[in-house]
This record gives sequence, C-alpha cells and structure tokens, in this order.
Amino acid sequence: MQANLPRPPPSPDPAREWARGHPTAGGAVSGGEPAELPAEGELDTCLAELEAGRAFKGCLESLLLGLEEERAERLMMLLREARGSWLPLLRGRPGRTLFCGNALSGTVLALILTGHRPLLADRRADRLAFARHRAAALTGRRPDAVLSTRERLPFAEGSFDLVIAEGGSPGTSAGLPIPPTEARRVARGEVVMTADNRLGYKRSTGRRGHFTVPGPLHFASAALRPRSGERTLGAYRRALTGGGRGRPAAFALYPHSADFTHLVALDEPWPTLHIGPKERGNRWKTAACALGLFPLLTPSFALASAPRELESASRLARLLDALAELLGTPPLIAQELIATRGNTALIQTAARDDPRAHEGRLTIRIPLGPHLRPMVSEHHERLGAIRREFPAVPVPAPLFAGELEGLWLTCEQRLAGLTAPQVSGRHPLVARMLTDAADHLAQLVTRPASRLDAEGFEELLGWRFELVGRHVAVASTLARLERMRDELRERLVGLSFPRVLSHGDLRSKHVQVRPDGSVLGYLDWGTSRRDDLPGWDLLHLIAHEHKQEHGLRPAEAWERIRRLDRLRDHERAALADHARRLGVGVEVLEAGAEGYPVLLAAMAESHWDYSRPRWVHRQFDL
Repeated sequence: MQANLPRPPPSPDPAREWARGHPTAGGAVSGGEPAELPAEGELDTCLAELEAGRAFKGCLESLLLGLEEERAERLMMLLREARGSWLPLLRGRPGRTLFCGNALSGTVLALILTGHRPLLADRRADRLAFARHRAAALTGRRPDAVLSTRERLPFAEGSFDLVIAEGGSPGTSAGLPIPPTEARRVARGEVVMTADNRLGYKRSTGRRGHFTVPGPLHFASAALRPRSGERTLGAYRRALTGGGRGRPAAFALYPHSADFTHLVALDEPWPTLHIGPKERGNRWKTAACALGLFPLLTPSFALASAPRELESASRLARLLDALAELLGTPPLIAQELIATRGNTALIQTAARDDPRAHEGRLTIRIPLGPHLRPMVSEHHERLGAIRREFPAVPVPAPLFAGELEGLWLTCEQRLAGLTAPQVSGRHPLVARMLTDAADHLAQLVTRPASRLDAEGFEELLGWRFELVGRHVAVASTLARLERMRDELRERLVGLSFPRVLSHGDLRSKHVQVRPDGSVLGYLDWGTSRRDDLPGWDLLHLIAHEHKQEHGLRPAEAWERIRRLDRLRDHERAALADHARRLGVGVEVLEAGAEGYPVLLAAMAESHWDYSRPRWVHRQFDL
C-alpha cells in the first residue's frame, strides 16, 4: 500500500471506546496522536528535494538546520534507532508488522534491520513519505504505508504478526496513536505498546539527557488530570488483556520513553537496572527501589501482549541459548539491556544459575542503525588486533561476530569492576586511572618518531579541518577554524613525534576500573584510528573528567585543558609521564589541546549518519 491511499469509509471509532472514563487533554481524546513533530509544512521542502533526486543525508541536514534548536533536538531524538532496543525481548519470529505512530521514529529502521517487514500507519502523509525515503536510502527497503486517522484501521482481524503502538514523542507525554482494542483486533501475534506512566516521577524536557522532576503539587495534578491520557501500569495492562491473550509482559523504558537508556523487566528479575556507587548515594532512589516502588513510579513503559499459544522464550533468550552452546558457557541471562547513545542494543549477560560468577559474563552488541555495523565490526576487530600487537594494553577478549536468531551481533568478554564515571571527582582514584592510561596509551605506537612536514600535516590534520568545515554552517566558526588550522600548522610542522593507534573517543565511560582506580580495560574501539596524533586520547579523557565532575559544557572543558600548567597536579603528572614515554615534547600535547574541538568534531562527523546542526558552534562557542 502507498502513502496516498484513499481513506477507508467511516466506521465505528474504537478510540471512543478507549476514551470512555479517560481524561481529555486540551480538547483531544486521550490516546490521541503524538504531538506535531515536525510541524505541518516543515517537511515540504525536504520532500520536494528528495523527489528531485537529492541524497537523503543532505536533505535531512538541511531540514535540521532550518529548525529552531529545540525542535531539531526533539526530531533527532525521535529519529534514534535505539528506540527499538526492546525488539529482541519479543517472543514472536519477525514477520508482517504494523507500526502505528509517528512514522519518523527510529523504531522503523530498527524493525527493518532486525528482520521485520513493517507497514507504517500515520495520520500525516508527509511523515509517511519522509519515512519511506529514509528507509529506502539507509536500508534499501521502502516500507508500505497507509494514511490512518482515528477511525477503524483498514485491515482485517489478525492481519499482522506484530502490531506496535508507539505513544508519545520527545518532549511530550502524548498518548497512544491507536486504541488498544484496535491494536488487538488486527494482530494475530504480539501487540506492543509504549506509553508514559500517569504516576511517573520524571519527564523528558525534549533535550537529550535533560529531565524534569515535578514538585508534589505538579505531580498530584498530573496524576489526577494527565495532560495526554497517560494511565498507570495496571490500566495499560487491562487494555491489552483479553481475546486469548495472557498477562502482558511489562518493561520500564528508563529514564523516559523519549530518551531511554535502560530496559528493565517489571515482572522478572532480568534485565535489571544497574545501580552503581554514585546512584546508591541517592537515598530517595535507593529507598524507593527497596520498597518496590519502581514499577509504580517509573516514567514510561513498554508492554507486550502475546497469544497464549506463542512460544514462551523471547528472541533474546533463544539467542543467548545459541550463544552459550557456541561458546561453551553456562546458560545465560540478559542481566542488563542498554539502549546506547550510539544506537546499539548492548546486552550484559551473566550465568543463569549464579549471576555473580565470572563465567558467563559477556557483552553483546546488536547494531540497530544501518550505518553502525561497520563501526561495531571495527570495534570487534580492533580488540583482537590490540591483544595481538599490544598485549600489555588491557582490552576485552573478542569472542564472536556473526548472526544468531537472525540478528547480526558481536560478543566479547565482559570486564569486572566499575565504569570510570563511578569514581569521578574522587581525585586519588582518578589519579591512579590517569597514571595507568598514560602508560597504556604510550604503548600504542604504530610508526616511529619522524619530523612532520607540510604534507604530513595535511595527512594528519588537514582532512579533519576539511570535514568539519563542510558542516559548521556558521561563517564565524568557519573563519575561526581556518585560523586554527594555520596556527596548528605553524606549531606542529617541524616537530618530531611517533604516530599511535588512537581510541578516538576515550571518555571515562569507556574505561573500566577497579575500586582503587587502576584500569581493568578500555572499551568501545569503533572510532579508533591508526597512525594518529599522540596525546589526544589522554587529553580527551582529562577534559571529560572535568566535564563529568563539574557538569561542564564542552567549551568549558576545552578551556581547562588549553593551558596544561593550570591542570591539577595528578593530571599534569600523567601528561608529563605520557610525553616522556612517547619521547615527545610538551608542545605536541599543547597543540593537541588547542585543536581539541576539531579532533573531537572530526571523529564525530566520521561516524555519524548525519551531521548535527551547528554542532561545533554550539558546543565550543566558536
């Protein structure tokens, strides 16, 4: 079916049945469509350019540049493929799938990449057209689509193996796009509903990583009169029960459906929400969890209702059984399921019979974006190369890359210890981490020291300035980058230094440490690069430590590392030791610190599927 199909004739509207006894919001029936994102007309120019043959990436970047910053941020959150990270938790086999909601959702691409055949139902033809162009450009498949109002869906009973009603859109708590009774009617298999909790204790602001916690009066008002018909977990469950279906499985989308990073089972012990030392310092959160209030107050849910005759094991459980047999481990559980910022479903496993045992601790990565498989492959292959070429540098052991249960994935050893953000601000522990990093990173030499000439400068840094300059979209920023390029050429040409294997994005979350701060291993090598500028990784790690500890913007963290003599004693000591081990002068590190915005932006632009609007200008005030 095409996006311009005629609407079906009027018929009884099941939305009215769902609305009975449910509050209204702004005159709209509860369970109404998601908020207008994008607004009417905002896609028109983009669609005309796509029809004329312009590449999708350029059209999307132009669209984002034309939006106000807040709306662009909301749209980018909606486009994230990690919105579909819950797909492996379903029990059915991939098949004919009806997706109801905002067709721009990244869940659509995740469906295609995990083997489903989606048909998109949205009440706006422009969103359907854009979504079909996006899918065709990025996956080679153009899903069918149908215009859908609140009237009865134009499908017979039991038409789909999977029906998804994705509620809400970033920055709102919008209700469901179709009533649950209608979703159940057209499904022969599972029905999945994502929705916000009427009693949720926080909400997304519509900006990535920013949430608001209402005060008591606001919370009570929202609970009594939810603005978009949000319901409690029990009410959602009742809406999906019946017609030969068992009790719906429930998962928390935490911290909020618009911007979630963790999927937490509310009926089973796994997957769970990891609470580290930092979180344990929050007495209210730990007390609420101890009292069993998490299912009551968690902000958002994903609920899956299945026919009783459907096989009981989820796709993820079947995958783990196959992997355990392949690797010879004990039976596995998915201890944590993380929807990463990089649009990968990351599963941390443990042994089913003894989750605390070392055996069975694995990390599985399932890329959900079409552009991510090369980066995940690069990470996996780089782990093996580092262990062969630089055995003293600790990284997880790569164990498997391939397809299981129709899902392409990689699997590696899961390291013990803590992620370094858990020790942020505890300077003796951070000092130990930086001391180890100074040693380990200095061992990653791939070419011996040589004098840098003008041609070598362009090979090392020139391409980065060219790449970043193509996307800055602000004249003053471009002029500043041109001056920075000249300054760095003046500072670096003539200096002698080795080339190294760089991690590319060595933030504290990519370092696993022991309780004393010593490094257990370095994670996530998908952005790594051979024959690169030395010192960059350690500078980035220090800058991010400042950002993490003090909540700094990237521009503020950059200012702190531009003058090495202003850094803390343990940071200066680590940099001095790193330079000594590499055999380079401090001027090489100073040049890297000065070029920090370009080094970081070039890494990002090299791996993003599209450029983020005015990113360098916004992040670094250039």
